[in-house]
Amino acid sequence: MQTTRGRSAMCVCHSSLLRVALISCFALILAGWVEGQASDYLRPEWQVGQEQVSPEDLSVIVPAPAPDVLSLQDAVLLALEQNLGFRQTLQSLLAAQSNWYVAQQRWSLAAFAGVQRTGNDETVDERHAGAAFSYAATTGADFSVVAELTRLDSEDTQSAISALLQQPLLAGRGDASAAYEEVRRARDTYRAELLLFFIDRQSLIRQIVGAYSDVVEQEQLVAIQEASVDRRKQSVEDARLRLEAGLIPEIELRRAQLRLSSEEAFAIAQKQGLRDAMDRLLLLLGLEVGGMPDLVTPVPYDPQSLDVAGLTTQALESRPDLLLADIAIEDAEAGLRISRSERLPSLDLFGGWWEQRNGIEERSWNVGLDLSVPIGSRSLTEAVNQARWDLLVSQQARETLVQQVVADVRAEARAAEAARANIDIAESSVELAERSIEIAQRMVEEGLGTNRDLLDAQDDLRQSQRSLVSSQIRYYLALVRLRVALGLDLLPVVSSDQAPTTSPDAGETDPEATG
Repeated sequence: MQTTRGRSAMCVCHSSLLRVALISCFALILAGWVEGQASDYLRPEWQVGQEQVSPEDLSVIVPAPAPDVLSLQDAVLLALEQNLGFRQTLQSLLAAQSNWYVAQQRWSLAAFAGVQRTGNDETVDERHAGAAFSYAATTGADFSVVAELTRLDSEDTQSAISALLQQPLLAGRGDASAAYEEVRRARDTYRAELLLFFIDRQSLIRQIVGAYSDVVEQEQLVAIQEASVDRRKQSVEDARLRLEAGLIPEIELRRAQLRLSSEEAFAIAQKQGLRDAMDRLLLLLGLEVGGMPDLVTPVPYDPQSLDVAGLTTQALESRPDLLLADIAIEDAEAGLRISRSERLPSLDLFGGWWEQRNGIEERSWNVGLDLSVPIGSRSLTEAVNQARWDLLVSQQARETLVQQVVADVRAEARAAEAARANIDIAESSVELAERSIEIAQRMVEEGLGTNRDLLDAQDDLRQSQRSLVSSQIRYYLALVRLRVALGLDLLPVVSSDQAPTTSPDAGETDPEATG
């Protein structure tokens, strides 16, 4: 008898679980279709050069000693791997990606089991097991199936299966539903993090380029200053010889010695500035501070003509912060859509089906409509007003950002043009200063001029050389900032020795070679 009951219970269990499986498969098919529609989240215009990011990129790296030789490309790659600030950007992107994956899964499936003993006049042992499936569709529908098998004292067996469905028809349906909003928000958060990843990477590369160029500039200024010290030493020696020959008064020698002391003190400060600049660069790269690698990437100078009107149009099409502003507008539009939906009457279609067996099979079902109408709810009306204001502010913020983009492009273009003009002036000044030194040297030797004329000519040469180096660095950095202002990727530029240009594909290299 017990064997017959056991077989019957197993048949009932298998039948119930089979029904749960069939209903769940149908719901999963529906879920897969909805997720397939939602997975088209990244249009081509959102793709602005992001790299593939994986959790392995966040592995802990102990700062390594500085290498003996360091190129600009190596410096950028090191910073992208080790810079702490950029690692936080990677973490935010991975978290947003994870949340997007979670939001896409609209269903859940769980199995449960339990044992309990209750006692009153007699003791009863109860064992139960079952499965539950639920699915929240982006249309606003909620669907759930629960199947459970209960056995009492190993003789009495009960089984139950239920299915419930609820679909909003007015408020909370479609793109105003909580499920749709959850998916949309996770999708747009991921979009925003992809753009912020690109923006932060641009910012880091720009910092590295600036720090690297600063070290290169300091090295050149140190070389100029050391050459100036050598010229001062030669001037002191020449003045001493002329004083011994009675050709000049002693004041000329003292004046040359004072100029030499000043140049030597300035050389010490210049070398200190070089070490400080190198330490700042190594700190950005995540390397041990204190090294002095040999920087092998020169700062190129490639004069370019700039079409400000064309560059402005290009920036308005490719700036990632404008895409972020579009996401903010989309969020505000979603808020307005939801607040308007909440002000509508709530009309829900619901249905259910139950089956229970305990020796006797019982079945029941229901279907109907549930209506709820908000009356005199000022909070719902004000929520719509506030959402509309948020949308207007977001739209105005984008219009203001457009003007900021135009201003950025114009400012960087002017900075580049000014630096280029200063380079031309400095090159002419260097030639004139070199010629002035030759003339002053010959006049001193012929007794037609004083030693002060030669010292002044040497000062002019040093200043002109320093101005030329600084102007060339400023022009290079202005082109880098201009490329950032245009929304163009900096990574291909620093992966080559070419000067940054305003062409989208300028400096492009093999993607596999640049990681």
